Amino acid sequence: MRRRLQAIYWRGILLTLIIALVAIGVTAKLAIEDAHSHMRALLQAASMWTMDSNDDFQTLADAIARVSPQLRVTFMMDSGLTLADSADGAEGDANHYSDPEIVAARRGETGQSLRMSKTGASLVLYMARRLSPRLILRLSYPVLEIAGSIALYGAMLTVLFLALYLLQRRDFAGFAADQRRQMEDLRRLLDGELSHVSAVFPEYQPDMDAIAYRIHRLKQDQHEILRTMNLRNDFVANASHELRSPLTSVRGYTELLKEGMADTPEERELCLQTILGECDRMLAVIEDILRLSRAERGSEEMLEQIEVAPIAEEVRRSLAPRASRKDIEIAVTGAARVSAREQDIWEILYNLMDNAVRYGRPNGHVWVRLSGRRIAVGDDGIGIAPEHAARVFEQFYRVDEARDDEGGTGLGLSIVRAIVEGCNGRLSVESTLGKGTRFLADFERGSIEEKERGS
Repeated sequence: MRRRLQAIYWRGILLTLIIALVAIGVTAKLAIEDAHSHMRALLQAASMWTMDSNDDFQTLADAIARVSPQLRVTFMMDSGLTLADSADGAEGDANHYSDPEIVAARRGETGQSLRMSKTGASLVLYMARRLSPRLILRLSYPVLEIAGSIALYGAMLTVLFLALYLLQRRDFAGFAADQRRQMEDLRRLLDGELSHVSAVFPEYQPDMDAIAYRIHRLKQDQHEILRTMNLRNDFVANASHELRSPLTSVRGYTELLKEGMADTPEERELCLQTILGECDRMLAVIEDILRLSRAERGSEEMLEQIEVAPIAEEVRRSLAPRASRKDIEIAVTGAARVSAREQDIWEILYNLMDNAVRYGRPNGHVWVRLSGRRIAVGDDGIGIAPEHAARVFEQFYRVDEARDDEGGTGLGLSIVRAIVEGCNGRLSVESTLGKGTRFLADFERGSIEEKERGS
């Protein structure tokens, strides 16, 4: 890019120099034409003066030369030999027969030429005319002003060129330094050392802001990918553990039966019951994994407006036998209407209410409170410590060994969160250790998005 900018810069400078040279040429041409007109008038006057005078040629040459400073007057023969000269110089004895202005004068024309003098000292304008068959008058005038102006303009152009060259070196060095600093800022932005980049040129600021935003999004996506990979690894490890334990138990009891080590019918019955129980445990884990996968993947079915209270009553009746064994009372109050799928609401309520019963205190209470677009499920059970509350929605996460003894796969709350978020809701938990736990599924955000889509 620097080379391209330099090329553009020098093309502009070259064009400027060409225009300046053309202007100097035009000025010089006009000045020379003006000098020609002046010399032609002097030559006409000198010719008339010579024809009317009786003085000798030298006296006439000196008299005519006094009319204008630096004017030189020469009388010469047709053969080019000098008869009289108003100035003594190196050209005094020279033969001017072949000079352009003398050649033109011999033809009866007014000869003129602009050339360096034979001494090479200055640029001289010559003009000659035949006065008689054997006499030629020549005037010469050094155009010092024109030569001086050309020399001055040349010097100015040289100074201008040098100044532009130095400015170019300085400006492009600064430009290159700014660009390097900009690239360094972008590198630091990519490395996370900066959160914002100020553009070297104000017009670049929107682009810098867009780049910073995209880098921020890329870092967020990268973080999310890493988090997902970690969750996947944890899920594989936990699922393997949840399946390996019952498989080990099944294999052990199967080997007992195969080796005939279960001698009595009671022992064989115990082995078979244990094998069936462990198989049911593995099926429960697999079913929860499939349910979690479906919840996270979402369904292509359209969301409907679902009345929650009848489903909550249905779940309460299905959990009533288990609750009665611990003398836990389940109460459903209020009404709610949410945008979801009926099976999803059933999954949400069943998992939350099942957890509340499982970890509730004997002779305790489990309550389901419905309001607007919110579903709240609480209990007065053992509660969750603050350091564990933030992790209860993680897959296979268990708070303590006591909870492990209650059974379950450790996926219920993960399933609930995936379903709620799939319905554009939010799931939160509030708990006090030893006093109980409250889960809140809030579907207000989904209703707002529905209104926005409708409008």
